[in-house]
Order: sequence, then structure tokens, then C-alpha cells
Amino acid sequence: MTWRIELGAAAITMGVALMCGAGADSVLGEPRLERPDHFTRADYQAFDRDFVFDGAVCEVGLKRKKICFDASPFENTLAKGQPVPSSLPDMPAEFPVILKTQLKADGLETWRFGRSLVLVESGTREIADVMQLMAPYREHGETVVASR
Repeated sequence: MTWRIELGAAAITMGVALMCGAGADSVLGEPRLERPDHFTRADYQAFDRDFVFDGAVCEVGLKRKKICFDASPFENTLAKGQPVPSSLPDMPAEFPVILKTQLKADGLETWRFGRSLVLVESGTREIADVMQLMAPYREHGETVVASR
């Protein structure tokens, strides 16, 4: 589950002052909540799987928008914390794909390589998160089955 809390500027300033003065760990306590700027279970389940597209079975895509994702030989080499290889072009995801995923933190761009969505830090090529749409999705140790 992802939590998103919106606070006014005064509350944020006060929260930052508390964290700096008392130490973030003691103020925030355990366990820490998942950051809201990374891919979630809802993002994973937003895509259609195993549908007929142009006379063939499409493993993953957006059925209503008539978008089918083909596999890419590069997607298995992309990893969180690593840069997108310079040999690959910038690959911003299609607008309908971006709309299917939840709002991400400022400074992150959604790129698509084959059947994987990648969050990339704006102005760099550093990967903040990778979601393989055909792999079993794991969240907090639980395997999430794709919706069909």
C-alpha cells in the first residue's frame, strides 16, 4: 500500500525541523512506509494481458488503446540505481501508458523499453525503479498475479 500525504509549507518546514533536531529515525519510527514515487501494485495491474490484437495474442499492453508491447533485448539489462546505457535512446513512454501509472514524484520520467517501464531521474539517465510487466510482481514478499 502506498500512502500519500499532502501538507502545507508550514507543516513541512516544522516536520523537517523536527527530523533534523531529533533525528529522522526517532521521529519517523518503524516501519517506514514505501515511497510514493516508485511503481506500485496498481501500476502493474493497470495493464491488460493476454488479449487478441491484430489477429495475434498480445501478452501485455493497453487493449482499449490498441497498444501491444513487444519484447526488447535491452529490458533485462536495466536495473535500479544504474544508468540507462548510453547506447540506448531516451524512450519516454507513450502518453496513454503514462496515464495508466500513478502520479510519480517530480523529477522522475516514465520510459518504456519493451515490456518494462522504467522511472528515470530527469536530466540524468539514472534508473530510480524498473517494473517488468510480464514478471511476477512482488510487493512486501507477496507475489501479485497480473490481472487478465
